[in-house]
Amino acid sequence: MKKTLTYVTGAVGLMLAACQPSAQKASEGGLLHIDVAGAMEVLTELKVSDLGTHVRYVPLETNDSCLIGRNPEIKVLDKQILVKSGNDLYGFDKETGRFLNSIGHVGDDPEGYSQGGLPIYNDYNGLLYFVRQPDQLQKFDLQGNYRGKDIVPTPPAMPTDYAFIDTLTVGCYNNIGQQNTHNRSLAFFTETGELTDTMNSLLPALPPMEITDIAQIYVKKFGNMGAIFTRFQNGTASTSIAGVPLLWKTGGKLRFKEIFSDTLYNIARPGSIMPYAVLETGKWHFPAEARQETSGSGNKLLPTIVLENDSVIFFQCVRGLYEDEPEVLNGIYDKTASTTRMTQESQGIADDVNGFLPFHPNTCGTQGEFAQIVEASEVLEWLDGHPEAKDNPVFTSLLHLNEENNPIVILVE
Repeated sequence: MKKTLTYVTGAVGLMLAACQPSAQKASEGGLLHIDVAGAMEVLTELKVSDLGTHVRYVPLETNDSCLIGRNPEIKVLDKQILVKSGNDLYGFDKETGRFLNSIGHVGDDPEGYSQGGLPIYNDYNGLLYFVRQPDQLQKFDLQGNYRGKDIVPTPPAMPTDYAFIDTLTVGCYNNIGQQNTHNRSLAFFTETGELTDTMNSLLPALPPMEITDIAQIYVKKFGNMGAIFTRFQNGTASTSIAGVPLLWKTGGKLRFKEIFSDTLYNIARPGSIMPYAVLETGKWHFPAEARQETSGSGNKLLPTIVLENDSVIFFQCVRGLYEDEPEVLNGIYDKTASTTRMTQESQGIADDVNGFLPFHPNTCGTQGEFAQIVEASEVLEWLDGHPEAKDNPVFTSLLHLNEENNPIVILVE
């Protein structure tokens, strides 16, 4: 039988006030307070050494079986790097970049999955889960063998993000820009589709809109994220954010963050969440109840991407979401020093370890490595401008590249 989800919350402002059950103490260690407002007052250069002490460059093998196209996506696992290129998924050895195998395929046959982004990795059983509309997750092992399917309970539509707690799947619904009558944010379910818990969104509900109310729909990409904007006839707007991990694991703990929320949560167990950290945006706060208001939002700061390991939290914010040219900023919170520093994303993160290209993290691996995938042509251009690099052994793996090669993955460990 479906049971009611318990919220375990602390006093962290509007987002927690939106929780229906009574608030409780957050955790024994208390909340992490990430001083975004203070860092915004004094923007400063971010450095690779703020993220890690060792940088590795992994050229991905190039052959006719694993040609990577434009705009690939990566997922870094314990021993492999997965690369999504178009409808293809390739596995490469994380140490050497050697091509291992392709995994799965898009199609309507019994083993096929739907077009979309990277698969979800289940760290409990070591399998990859691919979305197959309208209500399935297709499972493959890392060697490319089909391992069956799981059922996703619908309606509402399938979640946009997934994670795992023991034998349960956690689905997250990024419905902030949509009018979802269920108003569901999280669902917990078994592999047979049995729903065990749900949680409503912590954000105030959006007013209902019809197709005839829409004046314009357009898409923008900034930083690591993309957004679908809908402007309505009455002057309001809604935003659906894509490319943002809403569920992630760090140190064995499952984290959760909704778009238009400044709070990061721990999913303590199936049936409870508790606040873990707050991105304190101060005068730049973008209130969730005002997320449809385009006027007066030019200086509001929306936290989007969060990538985390045991030592630091990397995050991105967008200022002026509804402006013609929104500004993206990167931030790093040092958990040991309890310090927050920020700068413009366009500056990247300066490589003070090896003096290489500015670093723009795309993802954080299962072992806590921050990673970026870079085109071979960009690396070659940098090498041409830095002939002294040939004498530095850290760049040895890059010296035999040509423009036809697959991209390079940068790992900061």
